Amino acid sequence: MSENNSNRPMRWDEHARGGAGGWVPASEDRPGPPPDAPDPDPGDEPGGGRRALPRKYVILLAVGGGLAVAAVTLVIAHAVRPSAPEAGPTTEPSSSSSPSRSLPASTAADPQPAEAPTGTAEEQATAVDELLERSTSDRQQVIDAVNAVEACASDESVDSAGQVLDAAAVRRESLITGLAELDLGELASGSDAAGRLRTGWQHSADADRAFADWADDARGCSPGAVPRTSSYHQGVRSSELATGAKEDFVALWTPIAARYGLPERDTAQL
Repeated sequence: MSENNSNRPMRWDEHARGGAGGWVPASEDRPGPPPDAPDPDPGDEPGGGRRALPRKYVILLAVGGGLAVAAVTLVIAHAVRPSAPEAGPTTEPSSSSSPSRSLPASTAADPQPAEAPTGTAEEQATAVDELLERSTSDRQQVIDAVNAVEACASDESVDSAGQVLDAAAVRRESLITGLAELDLGELASGSDAAGRLRTGWQHSADADRAFADWADDARGCSPGAVPRTSSYHQGVRSSELATGAKEDFVALWTPIAARYGLPERDTAQL
């Protein structure tokens, strides 16, 4: 636009600029811009530059842009929103917060499976017979030790007899332990027989210890004049109980030994 028109009044001409509309110098015979005409474009103003958008378009763009931003915000918020399990703590306590957790009733009540018997009935009977053989070898040593105390040949012989009796008691208890470790589940009457034998050996061990105490009481004795102390009488009673239990064992063991070809035993050997 020329300098001669920079101070002249302008009007909006909708036919100007090839029908696009624009600001032109005002004239008396042509009306001014319509009331709803858009604001003049800075490019058409005297100072030059680009024409500004009409106000209503600016408002529409602002509203539309705000709606677009709001929609994008909602989409992002929905995408990053935590799932239901992550939104808050669950109502069930964690394993770390609970001091203990009881087992299900079916698990707690399940019995432990029983161990299967070891070996055949013949093998189990043979294992018992091996213990009986060990017991027979101790018997003569105990008899000799008691006779040595009774004779009281010297203090040394009495002391030695007491040591033999103590050692015999230890071996009897070892036999009891070995018997308890045997599996006799396949042997008919095996459990009953083992119970009688265990009782007999326990009484024999008690008798051995009582006679060993009697040897201590006999120190300083004279030949043929050994005192019969309470230890001696306790040894005699335990020996009698041992004999009764061994007789019960022999009654049960004899048919077992015959069935499997094992040697017979009597109470004197046990």
